[in-house]
Amino acid sequence: MKKKVIALILAGVMTAGLLAGCGGGDAGQAEMSENTDNAVVEDAAENREEVEEPKKEAEDGPITLKFATGSSECVTALNTVFSKYNEEHPNVTVEVTVLPGGVAGFNSAMASKLAAGDAPDLFQYQWGTQINAYAKGGNLMDLTDTGIRDVVQDIKKPMNVYDGKDYAYPVEFSLWGLMYNTELAENAGVNETPKTFDEFIGAMDKIRDSGVEYPFIVPAKDGSGATGFVFCYLHQIVSGENPEFYYQCCTGDKGWDGEEWRSLFDTYAEILNYANPDSLGLDVDNALTRFARQEGAFMVSGPSTIKKLEEMNPELEGKLKYIPFPLYANESEYKTIADFDSCISVWSGTRYPEAAIDVYKYLYEPENNMLIAESRNAVSVVKNADTSYVDASLQDQVHLLDEGKYVGYSEREWIPGIKEIMKTIVQEWIGGTDLDTTLANLQKEHQRLLDASPEFLKEFEELRSSTGE
Repeated sequence: MKKKVIALILAGVMTAGLLAGCGGGDAGQAEMSENTDNAVVEDAAENREEVEEPKKEAEDGPITLKFATGSSECVTALNTVFSKYNEEHPNVTVEVTVLPGGVAGFNSAMASKLAAGDAPDLFQYQWGTQINAYAKGGNLMDLTDTGIRDVVQDIKKPMNVYDGKDYAYPVEFSLWGLMYNTELAENAGVNETPKTFDEFIGAMDKIRDSGVEYPFIVPAKDGSGATGFVFCYLHQIVSGENPEFYYQCCTGDKGWDGEEWRSLFDTYAEILNYANPDSLGLDVDNALTRFARQEGAFMVSGPSTIKKLEEMNPELEGKLKYIPFPLYANESEYKTIADFDSCISVWSGTRYPEAAIDVYKYLYEPENNMLIAESRNAVSVVKNADTSYVDASLQDQVHLLDEGKYVGYSEREWIPGIKEIMKTIVQEWIGGTDLDTTLANLQKEHQRLLDASPEFLKEFEELRSSTGE
């Protein structure tokens, strides 16, 4: 790959939003909440039956395919890939369009396009339950026999499967964890990256003793900043050990006042002993300013934030690492948090199915997939892809992905609304609400949402059945 191309792509990353996600989700806070209205998609599917079925056209003349994405930061990379494809296939042009409005906006726009029988031929959207909803509505082309499954890394949570068939494949690995100032650590005598919780606490003790009053920065004025640790713990410890945990919370086999939640909050309380006491008044922007001034050594954030900090303080270049949250008791358990951020599907109504599939396969050639992943400081999903482009701050995690030592995001299937409630309740806990009241409130609010949406559990179970989870 040409260095000039890499520089161009990285320049696009620099101008992207700090916490933007390639699939239109909130990747910056690792919540990846879909907040989608699957009923809208089902309505679109019903309405599509009234629209004349698109006629398939001959594919030996000029062809223009439409590609829609939910995020603007991927556009430069996509156009680069499609320009190369056009050079090799002069009769095929691929036009990229951004559907703005985040996950909900993208899915709403797609529902309208599907209902009108005028959807894009290929589209990139959030990896999650929406794949199943589109497939159930008959809107996606079966990709099972394309050979892509053999090309990409292991799919641990088969969100792309409906009734035993593949209808999407992931685009990139998005990581989640801690920003770590290695210079502050080394100045305090910490020369190894902490990989266990005891090592982590020991490192913060040394860093505080060296003069950094609050080694851990928490921007809890924003609910996502308040719950950054919460989701790290859920990903790595709770769901990492028991992938059935949230489903069991929905069925009543597990409770929000159980040992998992209590252990989570007990661990969080221990970490807050090292955090800024004004966390409820600190927003993300000011937290990053403090981190750039080296007033803290650890902060939960997305990996793209590393680049932002190096822009704010060029002296930090080469001194920041992005690491998994060291929550484990033993180093042998050490894993990172990584999951698929966005995916790509082909519309079942495309007029050019052969060309669309050929373009689809082209997107998963190693160099092309790498360009797309690089556009948001993520890691390619293609097996044995070149990872030399991956930012130095992330290089220590590449081998963990290669070795399968990673856990996915735990909350892709959670009932809409609960995470916003969690953010508020966690803020109240940080402000002094006792743990019993906090957990009781979480239990009550979750049950209220379940009672208000009795179809959720049925759809959740249908998803698990169709994907084989």
